[in-house]
This record gives sequence, structure tokens and C-alpha cells, in this order.
Amino acid sequence: MTMHLQIILFGILLTLCSCKKDPKIPSTGEHGSNDTVIANFEIKGISYVATNTPIDSSNIAPLNRVNCNWISQMPFAFCELDSTHVTFDPINQWWGETDAGIITTTQLAKVKGIKTMLKPQLWVSGSYTGAFVLNNETDWLTWENNYKIYILHFAHLADSLGIEMFCVGTELKLVVQSRPAFWNNLIDTIKTFYSGKLTYAANWDDYQQVPFWNKLDYIGIDGYFPLSNNITSDVRELVNVWQNTVSAIDQYRSSQNKNVIFTEIGYKSVNACTYEPWNPTSTNLNLQAQANAIQSFLEAFAYKPWFKGAFLWKWYPQYQTSGGLINKDYTPQNKPTEIIIRKCY
Repeated sequence: MTMHLQIILFGILLTLCSCKKDPKIPSTGEHGSNDTVIANFEIKGISYVATNTPIDSSNIAPLNRVNCNWISQMPFAFCELDSTHVTFDPINQWWGETDAGIITTTQLAKVKGIKTMLKPQLWVSGSYTGAFVLNNETDWLTWENNYKIYILHFAHLADSLGIEMFCVGTELKLVVQSRPAFWNNLIDTIKTFYSGKLTYAANWDDYQQVPFWNKLDYIGIDGYFPLSNNITSDVRELVNVWQNTVSAIDQYRSSQNKNVIFTEIGYKSVNACTYEPWNPTSTNLNLQAQANAIQSFLEAFAYKPWFKGAFLWKWYPQYQTSGGLINKDYTPQNKPTEIIIRKCY
């Protein structure tokens, strides 16, 4: 099936859904749910993927159609597993990661009523970011200085643009555990000039080991919690499985006197996508599994006053050629999941 035909079919489905008088999500299969739960989050966010070419307002408009009111922008820096270097180029990287790209995207989003979280992320070559660690004090101090240059560059850019939220780091488990003083000093420095909200994006399995939540506005979690190894899990089943995790988050965040956001959450369109959402092993297309997973998350957190919202992973600016009914990646674009997001958001 060509992408053009997929878009036509999806457009027909979206139109039929929009014409219904009752606030129901059309069933996408026997495991789905017809009941719409409105996830009245403050942050109805999407992780907005950087593109290598400039965008315009037409690239932002589809976000309004799913009721998105926040995006995260993610300028990457690059590092080797045992290196002190932190490499980034705010002029010559992919356009959406450059200063020019971030400025333009932020301004276009503001016009559409969409706020921004700027979320600089370190890409550790050949390894999980959380495994990054160094072996001696000299190397640590060099790396910290380089990471600080990277983060402060974008924190100053966020301040100059009036960007509403800034994320100081993402999934740096061993760095956080090994160097708490560095993080305290970095956050204190940012606070001297930046007045927006601050968070950190902890991985789902280590958010309770972050020692500096007291300095931030939100506990940020990349919410790829393992749920079920079923090929296609029922929405009700997944909502029930979520309850222990919801309770654990609530208990912890209460101890910290903080509200919570999911700085990332998403599922691929494949079998058993909720088992290890960060790296599902199946390559078998399963649009229903993704749709049920997203709906269960939105329902599980919908009425928690301490849960302020999430950034769904992920959304490409080139809407017409992204996702589709044979796409297995995380994006909800042009899939049944997009309809669910529009209804629940």
C-alpha cells in the first residue's frame, strides 16, 4: 500500500470519527475500548523530531488537530562511552537542532498556542546513555565542564526565547548517582538567569534515585515501564497493570512534594509493544497494540491531580509522509493511535 493511499484511508477514518455526535472513539478492534476518557492534563505534549530542512506553519498545524499544547525540542550532543568530549554544533547540525531551527520552531509553535520544553539530550555512541561513567576525577571535571557548556548554551537560548520549560538532562543514571554536586551547581547556575520551569528526564527504572528533585519544578520520567508481554493487550488489562506503577509514583512524588510529568512515553506499532517499550523485539506490525497501549496510559493517569502531563514519543514535522498504516515505529501519525490522542487530549 502506498503512503498516498494510506493517507487517504486514514483521512476517511478521521473524518468519520469527527462526524460522530457522541464522544466515543471508534473501535479499532476487539481488544480496544469505545469509551473516551479525557486526559485533562496541563501538558498535552508531543516530542517533536528535528528535521534537516526548515519548516513553516504547515508543519505545526497538524499538532493542533490532536489538541497538542506543548512540544519538546531535542538538540542532541554526542559523546563516546569513555570520552570526556561533548560535541554539538548549534549552527551546522540538523536544522531543527540548531539555534536557528529552535528559534523558528518555537515561534511557529507560539503562534499556534503551543508551548515548548527545550530538552537537550546526550547521545552516547554504541551504548545506553545511563551507562555513561568515567573512572577518574580529572576526566569527570573535563566532561562536566563540556556538558555544562552544552546545557548552558541552550538554557540561555531558552531564556532569550521565553521558552516555558527546560530539561537539564536525560537518562544519565550513573552521572547523576556519581556526581550529585555537579548537578546541584548546574541547576543553581541555570536558575540565576532562567525563570521558566525546570525538570530532569529520569529513566523509568531510576527516578527514585535522583537526589536533586527538590531543586526542580517537576519530577520528569521517561515512562517506558514494562507492562505486559501479550501480543495485543486489552485496554482494561493494561489500565489495571498500570495501577501499581501509578501508586509507586504517587507515593514517591508525595515524599518529594512534587508533581510529575512524563518527559517521554511511547510504543512502537508492533506485537507485544508494552513488554519492553524501549526496545520491543518483535518486528510484526500491530497498530492495535500501539493504540491500546497509548489509550491505557492516558486513562491510567487521567484523573491524577499530581500528574501534569506527558510528551508522547514521537512526531515528525513532515506529517503527510510520516507514520501510516504499515509503519512500525513509535510515531502515532496517520494511525488509529492518532485518533485516540485527539479524543483523549
